Amino acid sequence: MQGIFRRLASTGLAGMAIVSSALLAAPAWALSEQQILEKLGQIPVFLIVNPEGQSLTASVNIDEETELEVPIVFVDSQEAESFLAEAENEGEALADDAQIAILPLSDVYAEASEQLESAESLVYVPSARSLSQATQIVDQEIQGVPLYAAVDLESNQYLLTSDNTLPMFFSLNDLQSQVSLLIEANPGVAESIGVEVTTFETILQSMSAEDAEADQLLELIRFVPSSQTLEYLRNLSGEAAPAESGEQ
Repeated sequence: MQGIFRRLASTGLAGMAIVSSALLAAPAWALSEQQILEKLGQIPVFLIVNPEGQSLTASVNIDEETELEVPIVFVDSQEAESFLAEAENEGEALADDAQIAILPLSDVYAEASEQLESAESLVYVPSARSLSQATQIVDQEIQGVPLYAAVDLESNQYLLTSDNTLPMFFSLNDLQSQVSLLIEANPGVAESIGVEVTTFETILQSMSAEDAEADQLLELIRFVPSSQTLEYLRNLSGEAAPAESGEQ
């Protein structure tokens, strides 16, 4: 299975340029708070909230003496729905009046930055499927929300799109789909392009590091929500449209 993932991603992306992958590992990079929020605004997330708008939380140990209650943030709609359905089936009190709220991650992050010691304390719940796929690729346990990027296997460098961005996908299948569309146009690089797995938490920590020397590559990152999540949002918009028109 791991070989299939790398093979499907080894097809090249039209109009891509090469940039050093070593840059992303540099610990001294940082973005401004505004830059981070702009990037997080690209990511729809799902919270389970009560009628007062208070979100489901988890206890996180900041240090040996400090424990915080922080929001649980689902990056996948199906995971949020499954969690709520399971809570209802088990008769959990939290499920009585709970519902799923959809927000841009930038809003959640900004509020956490104001109320918590660190917005990095948020608990992110990944897609179970993506977590399984990422684990198979790297052949080890993944701690966090997987992100996938295209790399040049020969030079060990990340690839940029023609609009000079570095797309990082929340869905491996979406990356594979993008690559597959370009197989016929770029057959010569079919064996030279691969997939690198990192985690959203790792990237976010790099973006919010205080030692800001150079942030060129981090500035280029564009988070790509899963197509399943985008389809979920489109379906919600379609359901809401008739009700809105009926009120006019």
